[in-house]
Amino acid sequence: MASITPHITTLPNGLRLVVCPDSSSPVVNVTVLYRVGSHDEHKGKTGLAHLFEHLMFDNAAPEQDKMYDLYCTKAGGSNNAYTTFDYTCYHIDVPAHQAELGMWLEAERMRSFRLTEHALQTQRSVVIEEINQNVMNQPYAIWRKAQQELCYDTSSSYSWDVYGSADDVAGVTMEDAHNFFSNYYHPSNAVLCVAGSITPAEAEHLAHKHFGSIPDSNTTIDRGSFSPAQRRHGVRQTIPDNVPMAATYVSAHLPGFLERELLDAEIAATIIGTGRSSILYKALVVDKHIASSVGAFVDQRAHTSLLTMYAFATNEEVTADQLASAIHSAITEFTLEYSNLEAACNRLRTSHAAELQKAHGIADTVAWTTLFWDNPTYVNTVLSAYSNVPLNDVASILRSCATPETTARLDIVPHD
Repeated sequence: MASITPHITTLPNGLRLVVCPDSSSPVVNVTVLYRVGSHDEHKGKTGLAHLFEHLMFDNAAPEQDKMYDLYCTKAGGSNNAYTTFDYTCYHIDVPAHQAELGMWLEAERMRSFRLTEHALQTQRSVVIEEINQNVMNQPYAIWRKAQQELCYDTSSSYSWDVYGSADDVAGVTMEDAHNFFSNYYHPSNAVLCVAGSITPAEAEHLAHKHFGSIPDSNTTIDRGSFSPAQRRHGVRQTIPDNVPMAATYVSAHLPGFLERELLDAEIAATIIGTGRSSILYKALVVDKHIASSVGAFVDQRAHTSLLTMYAFATNEEVTADQLASAIHSAITEFTLEYSNLEAACNRLRTSHAAELQKAHGIADTVAWTTLFWDNPTYVNTVLSAYSNVPLNDVASILRSCATPETTARLDIVPHD
């Protein structure tokens, strides 16, 4: 993969601009990352960060509502957004000759948040329906919400999921929304990354033109805090649900991405649960025939992360106890070798390299590492970094996944 040369500058209002030129295709991606997520919410006001992602699409042109998508579509572009525990991302892809439109659209959202009672009521309803559809009324889907509550003390804002509570969302007021915007949606709390077929000079000119006059906030940011004591280990919960077979989710606590790079955790998760050669697939699917589906993944957060392993039973006779016991046993009995490490690294490198072939993938990675690590050039070292993870570090993570005392377990079982 060709080296990416980020050009970095900071506008007078504090907005960090990173430009990643790439003339391989006539497309420009404009990504804006704001350092705000559900971790910055408070009890009784959960779901604000995700609700705000929806509200921002009502904010695109003076005196008109819901014009963002219309402008984007007419220009031949596409756009999306997502909210995490620690940040919110907005991105738009446009033909290269429409780069200024992309910059203007994102600047308008940051410059002049406009909210009507109608828009707030509409988006509250949309988000509540999203919670009902994706969490409450989907088989097994309640696990993610329950996992947060199980793995973290109630004093932690990591103890609720990004969707938040439907009741809290329903109670969001105009004042709540305006306070949230003024607290987090301003230049010095964001990174603007422009990637694709555009020169650094042109991108910087457009950034100054459209973002440069946006004033920064003078308020102190109300940032969520975290203490390691808020992690919960050796805990278990069982939730009866409208599901055909039992499933178990076993999670191990890891450091957050502000403390250290979690490449070793990604490697460990790949060895545990990705593909037919993984520990869980061989043990639970091939050897024991007790699971129809298994996997493992790392859920990264700024201050604390989770490596979650899961298994779905093959039939009604297989219990969650059997699945969880088999997960721990499989990891305990596994002997890690360099060949396992190399295979996992190659899989991860291939996946990450594919993302970096696209302007959106470049912008997303660069904006994220700039926002949290102030390191836009990390994109050029991430692939080689996988190869430098020590075997002992991965083995240590595997040991943390191997016992009930070091993990948190959530079972989803059929109703009696």
